Amino acid sequence: MIDGDKDHSKKTINHANRKKILLSTIAAALAAAMVGGVTAMQSSIAQVNANVPATNPTGGYDIHVTVNRHDSANLNAPIDHYCKLDKRIVAVCQLYARDSTAKPGTGPQLAQIEFIITKPQYLQLPPRERASWHNHAVELTPERGAPSCVSLPATLQCGKLVSLLQTTYGKVITLWDPADSVPKYPPYVYNVESPYALGQDLNNNLQKQWPTGCGATSSANLTCGK
Repeated sequence: MIDGDKDHSKKTINHANRKKILLSTIAAALAAAMVGGVTAMQSSIAQVNANVPATNPTGGYDIHVTVNRHDSANLNAPIDHYCKLDKRIVAVCQLYARDSTAKPGTGPQLAQIEFIITKPQYLQLPPRERASWHNHAVELTPERGAPSCVSLPATLQCGKLVSLLQTTYGKVITLWDPADSVPKYPPYVYNVESPYALGQDLNNNLQKQWPTGCGATSSANLTCGK
């Protein structure tokens, strides 16, 4: 084989190898996007938050949605959630009441914080702790929390965000209930799905209307254990 033929063969082989590497990279990226779910959502916003200095923990809360059922004195009041993705869990959110129920006209009030985790992380919790968390598949529906997107990073769509968050669990810690004129209680876990928080604590037919169980018998049409 002459030198020209050898060079041509090497170029052909190198081109084929580069093509294989490129195709493998694309395939891996597609697989990650299909399997990743919440991880894919985190990656899609990573570039948006890249300009926030790592030493500034107050930056990056740019996922702004409203969900009700968080104000014990005004269950239908929209509570503004300002959320930031977290590498260890799904997200951390600051929850603001748009006004004080106890002192109207005093402006937005930092009322709660919420931690959001994946279902596998939820299943790692001891049973006694699970009671402090709520399933977003129940809360993030028009009938319950009535979620609404106010502003999002350019790379994120509202429908996709809500759909992904419906596979997660949240823990809400109340710092200052909007129903109180001052923060008069120690921080406590607020159970968003409690009968009271859903305005059903005086419903004598609640047991029949909200049957327990999984699959077809679940009040939220959930499939348990998967």
